Formats: sequence, structure tokens, C-alpha cells
Amino acid sequence: MREGVSFLQKILFLLFTSIYKLSKKEGCVFMDRFVDGFIQYFSKNKYTFIFWGLMVLSAFSCIWLLYCEVVKASVPTSSVPSHLVKVMLDAMVLMSPFLLIKKRGLAFIWLALIDLFCLSSVWYYRNYLDIIPFSSFLLYENLSPLLLKSTLASTRWVDFVALLPTLVTAVVYKLFLQKKVKEERRRLWWPFLLFGLFFIAFHCLLSVRDIKPGKYDNFAARFVTYPNSILYIDLHGVFGYTVYQIVDALLPESELTNDERANITHYFDTYPQYTDTLCPENKQKNLVLIIVESLNSWVIGKRFCDEEVTPCLNRIVNDSNSITALHVLPQVKDGRSSDGQFMFNTGLLPLRSGAVTTRYGDVDYCSIVKALKQRGYRAVNMALDKTNYWNQDGISVAYGYDEFINRQENEVHYNGNVPDSVLMTWAAEKIKAEKSPFIYQLVTITSHMPYDKPYRRTALSKATEFPEEIRNYMEVIRYTDSCIGMFIDSLQANGLYENTVIAIASDHNQLLTPCDIAGYNDTEAAFIVANAGVKHTHEEVMGQIDIYPTLLDVMGCNDYAWKGLGYSILRTPVRSAAGWNGQVYGDPTDSLVSRQIEAWEISEQMISGGYFDTKQ
Repeated sequence: MREGVSFLQKILFLLFTSIYKLSKKEGCVFMDRFVDGFIQYFSKNKYTFIFWGLMVLSAFSCIWLLYCEVVKASVPTSSVPSHLVKVMLDAMVLMSPFLLIKKRGLAFIWLALIDLFCLSSVWYYRNYLDIIPFSSFLLYENLSPLLLKSTLASTRWVDFVALLPTLVTAVVYKLFLQKKVKEERRRLWWPFLLFGLFFIAFHCLLSVRDIKPGKYDNFAARFVTYPNSILYIDLHGVFGYTVYQIVDALLPESELTNDERANITHYFDTYPQYTDTLCPENKQKNLVLIIVESLNSWVIGKRFCDEEVTPCLNRIVNDSNSITALHVLPQVKDGRSSDGQFMFNTGLLPLRSGAVTTRYGDVDYCSIVKALKQRGYRAVNMALDKTNYWNQDGISVAYGYDEFINRQENEVHYNGNVPDSVLMTWAAEKIKAEKSPFIYQLVTITSHMPYDKPYRRTALSKATEFPEEIRNYMEVIRYTDSCIGMFIDSLQANGLYENTVIAIASDHNQLLTPCDIAGYNDTEAAFIVANAGVKHTHEEVMGQIDIYPTLLDVMGCNDYAWKGLGYSILRTPVRSAAGWNGQVYGDPTDSLVSRQIEAWEISEQMISGGYFDTKQ
């Protein structure tokens, strides 16, 4: 921080010293006139400039919070002095349009949007370790009391400190500046252009500096290379990131080139080819896919204060007819829960920016539902969300479900949400009347954050070696586990269990309060199958993308051509998985690593390039 301030002081000192010296030279009439003109220009608009300076400091405060809480936390090597300059330039350029409008007070609307973006990004990062994409701000249908509670649980006192300059500026403007600023109703083009040119020159200099082997090959490469949102902000600041997002959104989607299609074809030509069946007895069995909200796999098999966290899941894991994988890498991105469902249903990876179910919800995807429907299955998707939440209604059609049933048909609420017990009871009743074979997808919600109090208090609340948030998390998972147990008991009572495969998968993990207790891990998800027709325990790391081909294997659907981009853990010794940023988890020497990394680009091209048909 001190280095950055010192650097700025030196630059300003040299600038004004040079101007002063030049102005004192004999014959330097131009500089004299320039300085006099500058003083007169400032005098005529001094209250506007004072107001603008306060607005810049207000914007600087929230942008600096974003840098400290997100960028610096993710990129420890990021230069603080450099970012002091970048953040100040960001604030100046973002607030400079205010100089062109005569109704200066409208600038508060723009400042509020900047504050909203910065704070939303900080809160999003604290839960998901990423920047909230611009497209997510348009998903107003996702707003709910649960989302607001989750957001409030992510706030810290420093967030409110960052807002103080905005509040102070509003008070000063109202009490002292409003009338005087209104009297100076001029459009100030010269400062607007000057700040813009200075911003462009600064980043052009950085781009020229970075043209070197192993970094950037040419001047434009620094601007068009998009490693991820956080790194782009680290390089170009919030304004540069905003420009990139706007341009990217306005550009039309390009169709796959011949080279890209050839690359996709080559990728699948080297994919394992098989049509045999490992579990022939499951071919006409029903399938129930239960997607559990925020299930961290470390709780499975754990007991604290003589209370099991997941007694139902423990029984399945210990059964001789089950599949267990407790080291599943969550590969969801901006679509969060909807991304998990997308991978399980289609075998494709999510988009690296934006939610695939809202951006490409009208695509005719290959899916496990369509594989089973070729054998006469009826498909039902049941969730506790609204129909437009993550485009649930539309994407259910894209997956091939015959019916999507949501919370609107059952208005029993708990804290604004339908509890999982209602979903499971409701599903058991419908399945009892359903004609076999069928596939049901059940999406839970009760275990969604925040975990500010125990959902149903048990002995787990006495496990004081854990932080309160983790104890509350274990309590709500204990509740959801009991709901799943109740559902399985109902299937058994109605004579349906033996003819039904039950797959249970985490939609994603949930980051919680840091804890150094042995065995604790909030970065891995779970995949468990009851009545699998085989006993298999996968001890190594796998990705969520591997669940789809494994389910095809379990259900005897290997005659379906689309096997997805993952690998069946019943056939392939998967020991690794790749994140959206190319980071490898598990065994980096696994022979699948290069293909797992490439799969992200292949999936992106297939989804956005028109590889699949669009539903009419």
C-alpha cells in the first residue's frame, strides 16, 4: 500500500514540478496560458469537480474491496502498487460519463450499480471462489428469500466500511453541493476525453511491456486472452472486464468451423468404444436419481456425539449391492446446482462463463433420459424450485422429461421453502401409482446455505469441536438423509425397491468455515448408487462428468451412442479430474489427464457451436 502511494506521489510531484518549471521559463507563453486556462476551467466548474472527486473515491472504495477480497486472495502475486493505479483509473473512467450529463445527481444510480457489482462479486466469491458473471444479474427469476438469506450470511463488516464513502458523498451532496453543482450545468468533454485517453495509454503500455516469449505474442493478445474472470480483472481492471463482457455478449455466436468439427470427431474416435452390458439385470429396472443440495462427502460414514450424520447413506455404502465414490470433484461453474444436473443428465461439462441451462436451454441434448425412453421409460423431473429457476421447466424438456413437477403444486412451506420431507413423501406417492419402467429425478433444497441455526437439533449440535456453521450443516444433512431414508422405506413397503436403482449425487460441494479437524474436507462431493447390481467402491478422485457414463453402464444402456465426455468408473480406472481452469485434481500422472482438460473446450464448442439441434 505504502509503495503504491509513494509511487503516485512521485509521479504527481514530477508532473507538477515540470509544469511549474516550464511555466517559469522565458518565452513559455503557451504554458502560462495553459496553466491560466486550467485554473479558470477548474474555477468555473469547481463544485462539479469536487462532487466528481467524491464519486471517484466512493467507486474506488468498493472496487478496492473487490481487489483485496477477490483478486489478491486468488492471485497472491498480484502487484498492489500496480493495482492502486488500476483501481483509481477504473474509478475515474467509470465515473467520467457523469461529467457529460447535466443532471449530476443521476450519477448516484451509476455509482450504486458499481457498488452492487463489486459487493455481489465479493459475496459470490466467498461461496464459490469466482466472480459472478454479468449474465447472472439478468436471472431475476432466481431471486428468492433463500438466496437473500444466503447473501446476508456472506457479508462481513468490511463490506459496509467500503460503502461508507458512498453514503458520505450522498450526504455531502445533499447538504452542501446540490444547488451549487446544479448551477454549473455544463458538459465537460475535455476531462472525459482526457481520463479515457489516459486509461487507454496506461493499458497499452502494459500490453507493450508484456509482449515477450511465453507471455503474449502480440499487442492485442493481452486483451483478447481470457484465462478466467479474476485473472482478467487482475490484468485489465473492472472497466476492462466490463468492456470485454459487453463485447462478448454482443458478438453473435459462431458456428463450429470445419477444423473444430474435425477436432471433436478425432476426440471421440479415441474414446473407449463398447456396447456390452455389465449389469444386465438392471435393463428394465426403474431409476431414481436423487440430487442432494450441497452434499459434502466427508460427512458420510462419520459419527459425532454417538450420532451418525448420514445413517441412511451409510447403510447404502455398506451394502453389498452398491457403488460408492466419495472423492468426486465438483465441476459446476456459474450455473451451480443447474450445472450439476446438466452433467448428470447429458454427460457434458458446463460453460466456463454463464449458466448453460439459461443460455442454451433450447438445445436438443442427448441424455440418459432419452437413452431410457428408447426402452419405453416414462420420465419425470421433480424439484422444489419455481419453474423458471435456472430455467427448470425449459431444460427439463431439453433433457427429454415427459413432465416437470415443481413446488407450485404443493404449498407447504418452511422458512419460505418446501422441505425435503414433502418432496420425498410426494415422490413416493406418485411413484406408487406409476407404471414401470420409469426414471424420476428428485432435486432437494433444504440443505442449501445459510447454516445459521440447526435445522432439527440432534446430538450433532453438541460436537463443539466444530465451528457452529459446520455443526448446523451436519444437522441439516442429517435431516435430508432421514428424508431419503423415509423415501427408500416407502419403496420397500410398496414392493418397488428391488426393481429400482437409486442413484444419489451431490449437486456441488459447499465451502464452510475453515476447520483443521482430521478428516474434514469441504471440497469433495459424493456419488452413491443403491441396488446397483454390482459392488464397487471408487477410492480415487473422479469428476462429476463421470457420473453420466457410469449410470449408463449401471442401467445397461451402452447401446446408446452418446457416452458423454467422462468415463464409467466401472470400466476405466479413473484417478483424476480436471477443473474448468485446467487444474488437475487427484493423480496428475493419470493417462486421462490431457483428455480431461481438453474435454472442457470440446464441451464448450459442442454446446455453443451448434453441434446439437435446437428444439423447435
